[in-house]
Amino acid sequence: MKNANTLKTTLVFASLAILSLMASCRKKTDEGETITTIKITLKKAGMADAVYTWKDLDGNGGANPILPDTIQLSSDSSYISKIEFLNESGSEVEDITEEVKTEGKEHYICYTASPNLVTVNHTDSDGTYSIGIESTWKATAKGKSSMRVVLRHQPGTKNGTCDPGEADVDVEFPIIVK
Repeated sequence: MKNANTLKTTLVFASLAILSLMASCRKKTDEGETITTIKITLKKAGMADAVYTWKDLDGNGGANPILPDTIQLSSDSSYISKIEFLNESGSEVEDITEEVKTEGKEHYICYTASPNLVTVNHTDSDGTYSIGIESTWKATAKGKSSMRVVLRHQPGTKNGTCDPGEADVDVEFPIIVK
């Protein structure tokens, strides 16, 4: 009876350890590289670049992420955008964006505004489908919105939509359109 209880306790703790390990992989690419930072650079004709950032330097768990910057846009304006994915958890910054671009047939970046005050069109491609590292943004109306940015990992399933695959990183940026 004592051995049965010990075995049950061991199985419970082993199951919890496995679940914790699986949960910790949320912000990692297939090679196990952590994405700790997202930078969105927006360029409006005649204006300086504006850079908006989100950071979670210790990954899942631990300290809370640094809240994403609020993206400021002008209504009825168009912007050229570039997104960067970085790993800043070590002593050197690792640019994961190049890996996403190189493995473009396995990655798709989803942009979803809610409410839909901003439309996003991808301008880069893997040769068949867009990737989303480069895009154009059009602010259509004044108000408050948010932009959900999801890097989808879609090996063997990419079809140009956000449906297949798994999220490597999923962040929501607040937006104010003036």
